[in-house]
Amino acid sequence: MLIVAITVTACRKPDEDLGLDLLPGDPLGTVVELTDLHAYTLEDTAVRTSGLTRQLLGSYVDPEFGAVKAGFVAQLRLSVNIAANQDNDGLEADSLVLALPFDASVATYGNLDPQVVQVFEVTESLSVDSLYYSDRVPEHDGSVDLVADRGGRITPKPGVRPIIGGDTLVPQLRIRLSQSLAERILGEFGEPGLVDNTAFVEFFKGLYVTVDNGQQVPFEQGVLNLNLLSSGAKATLYYKDLSSPTPDTQLRLDLPINQSSVRYNVVAFDRSQATTPGLAEAIADTAMIAERVYVQAMGGLRTGIRFPDLDSLTHQGKALAKAELLVPIGGTFNPFTGPPTQLFVFRKDEDGKDAFLPDQLAGLGVIDGLYSSADRAYSFNITRYVQGLLNGSIPSGPIELVPGSSGVSVNRAVLAGPAGADGGMRLQLTFTTY
Repeated sequence: MLIVAITVTACRKPDEDLGLDLLPGDPLGTVVELTDLHAYTLEDTAVRTSGLTRQLLGSYVDPEFGAVKAGFVAQLRLSVNIAANQDNDGLEADSLVLALPFDASVATYGNLDPQVVQVFEVTESLSVDSLYYSDRVPEHDGSVDLVADRGGRITPKPGVRPIIGGDTLVPQLRIRLSQSLAERILGEFGEPGLVDNTAFVEFFKGLYVTVDNGQQVPFEQGVLNLNLLSSGAKATLYYKDLSSPTPDTQLRLDLPINQSSVRYNVVAFDRSQATTPGLAEAIADTAMIAERVYVQAMGGLRTGIRFPDLDSLTHQGKALAKAELLVPIGGTFNPFTGPPTQLFVFRKDEDGKDAFLPDQLAGLGVIDGLYSSADRAYSFNITRYVQGLLNGSIPSGPIELVPGSSGVSVNRAVLAGPAGADGGMRLQLTFTTY
């Protein structure tokens, strides 16, 4: 979606002018009609999360949606190759620290309460040529938590720049890993596992980083947004060479996470922990006249919409000038877990796969879909799509609303359905007369 958004955005004539050239001379009359629609909630499928711009870590419970738990998989790489047969006598490991920089644009979705981070060793080979999805938990050694202070709570501080060795670093989580892992890596100096990156990712296949926060109350903790493409994303092995002339000098080996690393998010939902009624019923009964419908990123939930009455609107003497889908937020929301900044709308192609509406192919500025905090709503200009339905060039079928940035966030929103008390979701059609 990001590639399409960049390539299709262009200056184009807006749809407000569609149909205005049908009659020369006098201004045309306008007729505004609201048409009925049917909206429902459906469970989404897992989304691809490999090779994207952000990793997620954390958990929280949302009264409307239930529990969300996010973690990620990442490969470490060598910053320098360690020659084979190098003498490692006298090498002594001090510590091994994993640094995970925060995303500077938005560090968290939820609160900054302390969380219990777990780190496990991946036991399967990973490939940058493979696609990894949000529901794919890697094979890993779950019996050994590599965090040195196992069970200890770490307080995220995205506003603090730590000072390490006299250097001021970007805000980050710093997690000390086990001494046994530090010694294992140091013991491989001069051995085949550190001669190059191909050998290293077979010697140490990667990390699975997750959380274990136990029982949580609503909105306790949150999901942290991490930038593992930052130069600060790495594990650093600190050690000494006791056989050198300066045995007290601290040495270091950086093991970066970078563009060459396999990186992907793993997310799990537990909707049984939702305490506010509505979601379970909405998923179970898609035929109901909904007061509220739901969207949730990372392959969580979608909102489907049908327009059963469009066939009756092919009026003689009227031409469609604009079709606007208005989607208000339903009720209130926690300020720390706000709605997505944008929703995307898809239709299904002949193979049942997501396809853009023609309005979206004309440029993101045409179709809109951005959240308006003033209106507490999203709006979509879908004139070309509705015109295609009316003239038969586009087959009739549902459209679906999906949160933007779905592979790199857990944003969610409750939307006002067609039966919403304060004016719910609706399709507003503007016709010109001739």
